[in-house]
Amino acid sequence: MNKRFPVDRNVIVWGDTPEARRATQELETLGYDVERISPTLESIKGDMEASLEGHVGGFTLSLQENGSAHSHEASALMVATGNERLFPTKRYGLPLSSQVLNTAQIEQRLDATEPASAAHRDQRILLMLDLESETSREMTAEVFRLGIRLRQEWHAEVCLFYRDLKVDAPGLERLTRAMRQRGIVFCRYGEADIATGEDGIAVDYEEGEIAGDMLVLPEAVGPRPDTGALAALLDVRLGEDGYFQTLNVQGYRRGLSNRRGIFFAGRCHMDCDMTEAQEDAIQVAASVDALLGAGFLEPDPVIAEVEASQCVRCLTCIRTCPHGAIELAAYEETVAARVIEVACQGCGACVAGCPAQAISMVGQALPAWMVAPQEG
Repeated sequence: MNKRFPVDRNVIVWGDTPEARRATQELETLGYDVERISPTLESIKGDMEASLEGHVGGFTLSLQENGSAHSHEASALMVATGNERLFPTKRYGLPLSSQVLNTAQIEQRLDATEPASAAHRDQRILLMLDLESETSREMTAEVFRLGIRLRQEWHAEVCLFYRDLKVDAPGLERLTRAMRQRGIVFCRYGEADIATGEDGIAVDYEEGEIAGDMLVLPEAVGPRPDTGALAALLDVRLGEDGYFQTLNVQGYRRGLSNRRGIFFAGRCHMDCDMTEAQEDAIQVAASVDALLGAGFLEPDPVIAEVEASQCVRCLTCIRTCPHGAIELAAYEETVAARVIEVACQGCGACVAGCPAQAISMVGQALPAWMVAPQEG
């Protein structure tokens, strides 16, 4: 086709998270004009006073906030909204107290006390992972770092309880070695009975009972409550777990969504700790640059095309296109469906679904069912 569509080097980054700030910094270093926004939840719920128009190379995001309308234009949009944390009291069966703390509470105490505080010297602190369900990578890494801080700053005795410890995330194996070197005791359990009392807290498991002064339980992480509304606004997909779903079997790049020009970075689409989230943001920024860096967009070699005179305007193609690449448009003599060339990814779903057979694939010498499979 050899068509080229000029694009501006401007990007919207949606989120106020460490990975959003890291992505912004990386894109600005690459020479992009970045607008970082973090609308309130009410912006995309209720009356849906928000809209996204256009396509890759020409998005227009309109938001209504506090009675004021704001319009943002960009060639691409990156979502880096992070996730939500909560303490699952019902799942744990333990309410927070002076003896049972979450990770944020114990970190606040660490920040508020002097290193090597005599008040905590010789205390035994129990850290527990995988209680009732597997702990996320993000919280596992935080608990590891917390254990090291407790040893270094409070000189406390630390015991880490776990079921199936996975160290497949970057840096976790190194943290595990560092914990063992500092004398942190690892206790594997299958079932555990936790008892609280005036004298402290005790964990009874297969190898016996261990008593401590405090029990630290990690928070649970999950999709933000506005994730579904944001996905509907952007016309992108969610996975079964409720997170944004990275879906592009053709691109082999980080952070690609089902819509060209919309990207996901960090904890909004993957289970990772803060360091890995920022590294992901850097790689997703590289994916943005791979798309826009040349200053123009080119259609894929094989894309769909509508024969306007045959279109019956049933909108089946618009509803079923997984890439948001079809719209209703005015031609010289009629109104019919139109394929947005730079947004089409050549999947052929519209061709298969068109009842009027008004859509064909351009750039494909033979129909897909006639192409012989490649050997080897």
